Amino acid sequence: MIRNFIRRYWWMYLLGTLFVILVDLLQLVSPRIIGNIIDKLKTGVEDITVLKASLFAIIGVSFGIFISRFFWRVFIMGSARRFEYYSKKVLFEKLLTLPPSFYDRIKVGELMARFTNDVAAVRQAMGPAVVMSVDAIFMTLVTVFTMGTLISWKLTWIVIIPLPPLALISAFFGRLIHTRFKKVQAAFAVMTDSAEESVSGIRVIKSYGQEDSRYDMMCNKSDDYVRKNLALIRVWGMFFPLIQLLASIGYVIAMAFGGRAVITGQLTLGEFVTFTTYLGMLIWPMMATGWLINIIQRGRASYSRLKELLNEESDIVTTDPAPLRKLRGNIEINNLTFKYPSSREAVLKDINLYIPAGGKIAIVGTTGSGKTTLAKVLTRLYPVPKGKVFIDGYDINHIDPTVLRENIAYVPQETFLFSETVRNNIAFGVENATDEEIVRYASMAAIHNDIVSDFPEGYMTMVGERGVTLSGGQKQRVAIARALLKEAPIVILDDCLSAVDTETELKILSSLRNGSELRTVIVISHRLKAVRDADIIYVLHDGEIIERGNHDELMEFNGLYKRMYERQLLEEKLEEE
Repeated sequence: MIRNFIRRYWWMYLLGTLFVILVDLLQLVSPRIIGNIIDKLKTGVEDITVLKASLFAIIGVSFGIFISRFFWRVFIMGSARRFEYYSKKVLFEKLLTLPPSFYDRIKVGELMARFTNDVAAVRQAMGPAVVMSVDAIFMTLVTVFTMGTLISWKLTWIVIIPLPPLALISAFFGRLIHTRFKKVQAAFAVMTDSAEESVSGIRVIKSYGQEDSRYDMMCNKSDDYVRKNLALIRVWGMFFPLIQLLASIGYVIAMAFGGRAVITGQLTLGEFVTFTTYLGMLIWPMMATGWLINIIQRGRASYSRLKELLNEESDIVTTDPAPLRKLRGNIEINNLTFKYPSSREAVLKDINLYIPAGGKIAIVGTTGSGKTTLAKVLTRLYPVPKGKVFIDGYDINHIDPTVLRENIAYVPQETFLFSETVRNNIAFGVENATDEEIVRYASMAAIHNDIVSDFPEGYMTMVGERGVTLSGGQKQRVAIARALLKEAPIVILDDCLSAVDTETELKILSSLRNGSELRTVIVISHRLKAVRDADIIYVLHDGEIIERGNHDELMEFNGLYKRMYERQLLEEKLEEE
């Protein structure tokens, strides 16, 4: 990521570096001018215009420093801000390509920490650290050369004695800072995830009266973050005083040897003032080394976390994709055994089923029998074994995932609505949807009347975060309308009508069956009354299909389906009484 960015914006860093160097060169001029003024004042000046010229020279140098500092900030700091935008863009694009299996093992708070703290730390390394490194290296070399050339090499070699110990100390503390900052970032990610989860689930927390326990948990996570920060700060806090100590030793050496040289006449007072001024300028690179090591190690630790994300590979890979753009909806599964990447046991075992294009089937069964997993297999949200699942005669592994999902309207169990208007939520995925189309499919999903009569601003009503202002049934029906608007040849409804009454569910399913478009409809439902008219009903138990047939055939079979159906009829009668 950094390499690509530098390849694109190297010229801005080059110009910024040149202006930093120009600033350093101009800073070397003023001490020399001041030293000359002191010597001339000591010996006496007959023409004051010499002093005026020197003062105007100092003002000119200061103005040049001002202009140069402005431009290096524009080029280098501006590039660092561009990197911040670029990195977040690349990271977000990467997140969009990663499969659900990635999101099964990483939390939202962890991702948010990488988008905020980690990106900011790398930006510091791409901005201030660049300036400090150029400034420290060039300023040190040029200042030492100037001190030796203009004043005294003997005195210069003496006062730079603290520099070698500084390099060793910086290397030692750099490793410590790198290790401890990675722990700080990890603790911040955990704390961020807990905060995000608590805010998202605040209604559940309040309904169970768990505010105090959640507060205590958050305090523990915050305390852990503080402890890791303090461990880092203890290292950092020791590092900078050591650098200041070494800088002070350089001053003491200069005063001891330089002062004696002035007394013995080896140096003039102006040369000594110039030398001590240069030495003061040398202290800044020594101080900058401390900041530089800290910023670079933080940036390295954060960049390694960003690279972990960028190096994630999707386990949904399509080689030799079939030349398909539109599917008919003919589905065949042969001897499919499937398990999730993170699980040991197979969730689906030896599954065989066939769905003709335009057919309607239902998948029912006990809780945890693999109904939802079968829907995820058909949408290829997880890797599917080769030669097991075929759509329109093509192995699903040879169908481009984008083409596959464009041709499937999938409504999962967990309904998710965006913080947008009802209209925009329905039109999500179909950019050019007309109002007539939106109303049509909202009617098919039995939500149009609710929108018109109950919602304060009709289709322009904001639904709130995750659709919090809508009832469960309303959210489900909006999600169904959103899926139907795709006009996909395959529709999968994964128990997405659980919050809707049976009559409304039957109405929605009937509208799907009786619509003008030829659709392959797969209904996963726990309410058997709603799927009685399916062409074939598959009954799953413990990952296996144990029964299949239409409603009448399954009732005659006198198996699990019949027991479940009669139990639900009995429950309805008890509720009516």
